[in-house]
Amino acid sequence: MRLLQQAIRDRYVHLDEKNDTITYLPQGKSRKYSNPEEQVQLETYLDLIYHFGYPPEYLRVSERMKIGSETREADIVVFRDKACKDPLVIVECKKSKISDRVFSEAIDQGFSYAAATNAEFVWATSGDRDAYFQVLNEAIMERESNRIRRIPSFKEKGKSKRPRKSLRQRLYWWQQRPVASDTMVFSIVLLITTIVLSKVTVEFLPEIYEVIEPYWERFNWNFNALFNVMAVLAMLVTLGFGRVFMRSHQFYQATATRRRVILLLIAIVLFVPVWFIGTSNSDPQWWTWQHYHNMDYPIIIYLWPYFKAMPFQFFTMYGLIWLLSRK
Repeated sequence: MRLLQQAIRDRYVHLDEKNDTITYLPQGKSRKYSNPEEQVQLETYLDLIYHFGYPPEYLRVSERMKIGSETREADIVVFRDKACKDPLVIVECKKSKISDRVFSEAIDQGFSYAAATNAEFVWATSGDRDAYFQVLNEAIMERESNRIRRIPSFKEKGKSKRPRKSLRQRLYWWQQRPVASDTMVFSIVLLITTIVLSKVTVEFLPEIYEVIEPYWERFNWNFNALFNVMAVLAMLVTLGFGRVFMRSHQFYQATATRRRVILLLIAIVLFVPVWFIGTSNSDPQWWTWQHYHNMDYPIIIYLWPYFKAMPFQFFTMYGLIWLLSRK
């Protein structure tokens, strides 16, 4: 077997004179070497040391663990720590040339051990084929979108960077974080509404101005007034969207009085940042007719101040939803 003689010289394993018993060092556990499955396990153990860089002190073979009321043995467990208290990878080994059904059962067995120990990765191998997975705690039965190219090496295990998640995994992440997902839904609806209203206002500005011209002159309005009107309309559309498509949300399940208070808070959260950014614009010419006509894309006169207000809207909305979720 490849790497075996080197491992014997390095005193990572010991093979008895009859080539019948292999002892894994420094764990000191002996196993029957003539067993075909044990030979795959030994080869995988040596791969973890020489190819993935794990010191033997971080590896345990035939590790006993509790699965419900039963005690079973995982073929190899890779730990994050030298004390072997924090499992990182569960490795399940089978003999070569097994059926797809048996190999699939090995994968499921590895996932059951990972779920019991909170390990992050599963590696199933039969020597002639391998399957690597990242364990998704929110979708422990997933076997497709969580496939990865390989498990992390010893140098990579401590890094915060994880294997790249698929779109399905990202959706699971959002599903498990309703405050963030609700905030994102409201923010997206608000953004789309504002863009549409800005586009409509630019396209129909002559007609709009014809209607509001008396008030424009009388109250000394400028484009900031239209900006504030759009902010109010976008806020109302967003609340209407929630009322129609998110009826189960805690916003709409309170008593009538409390619901009015909540909706007032939402209106403040959505409107005040936009109003403040528009009113405190550092460019005194921003809302003037001259600036509007000089712009290549007049829609920017509304969108740029709104984009600056978006982070304030998002985080205040997030905080409000979080407080409501905690009642």
